[in-house]
Amino acid sequence: MHRSLQALQYYTSHSEEDIYRLHERVRSSLASTESLTETLIRLTGQTSVVPFKQDTVTAEEWSAFLAGKHHETLADFYGTLVARTILEEDGPNAPKEELDSTSRLSRTHVQEASDGSRRQKVKVRRNSRPKRPIPWGWLALLLLCFLLGAAGTYVYSNYIASSEPVNPKSTIEKPVTVEQNQASSQKTEDTNTDVKEEPDILYVSTRNSNVYTDVALTDVLYEADFGDSYRILETTNDVSKIELTDELVGYIKTDETTKTLQGDAIADETLLTWVNTNLDTSFVTGTLIDLIGKTSEELNSDYGEPERTFSDEINTYLFYGNHFFTLQNNKVTAIDWADTTLTNEQLAALSPLQLETETTGLVTSNSYRLQRFEKEGTDSSRIRLAEQNL
Repeated sequence: MHRSLQALQYYTSHSEEDIYRLHERVRSSLASTESLTETLIRLTGQTSVVPFKQDTVTAEEWSAFLAGKHHETLADFYGTLVARTILEEDGPNAPKEELDSTSRLSRTHVQEASDGSRRQKVKVRRNSRPKRPIPWGWLALLLLCFLLGAAGTYVYSNYIASSEPVNPKSTIEKPVTVEQNQASSQKTEDTNTDVKEEPDILYVSTRNSNVYTDVALTDVLYEADFGDSYRILETTNDVSKIELTDELVGYIKTDETTKTLQGDAIADETLLTWVNTNLDTSFVTGTLIDLIGKTSEELNSDYGEPERTFSDEINTYLFYGNHFFTLQNNKVTAIDWADTTLTNEQLAALSPLQLETETTGLVTSNSYRLQRFEKEGTDSSRIRLAEQNL
């Protein structure tokens, strides 16, 4: 996972108080003239695999970075820091003052924390001080820095060094014809009709898959989740060009996707009834269908200001308690329940899973899809209800 995504994961899965406390521990360490490497050891008990380009940074530079000023070394340091377990107490050379208990780690680039499993936090402070709001500017700069810095080495061995060129002349018509012929041949030889193939649509078949801005797969634009579906514009054996929005296209590795789902889509009413029965819908004032398509202004009117917000190149995410909304072009396209106990077996009770791995599952209806993501190392999972707008 890129360090930009690691920073985003930490930011979206921890409270404002936890984030502020971590920032203050770093500032305190740098104010005592310690280097970034020493600060990393203090907070995690580990050193950096690759030395930082600028190991000596002042507390003032750290404060400016949090306020949104670009600083490449601090961006690299922050991504490395939040990717590791933060010690509850400082490591070697720790100052004697007591700090808040450490925040926990989360699995995905969204809020995934069980209220029942959160550790009780004991606050011990020498002086009361007002809570400083988290600055928003630094996150966008951090994301941009990591995306520009990490993309080249990520794909070099498989794509830049490869002698096999990507054929830009491939069009959607050619693979459609071939696949339809193959499907017809298979139908003659095998009477099993449980496989559903959509020549124009692909589904992400891995837990996460990077979407790139270019066919050479050098610059990461977006990280797609298992079960996300997109319309295919062009495809080759290695790369598929997909439609992300009406105005934006991207490129994804073909071997991390599939055009084949097991079985057929179920009725919308059946899927929505299962959601209302098995998930907490107490926050729904009307119906689930009413929520799909709402604007951020309408959500603010219904629920007040969100606890957290985050935006990437495609979506905006508004967090409310144990669920969050995904908006595209200021319209709700998905609702996520961040902490459930549902398993693949329970989801399969609704309908046989059309696509699955050991930790994920997918069921679709005519207009919607249900995606399940298991949290690694826990008994919890995240469930997404998304609009199937293809």
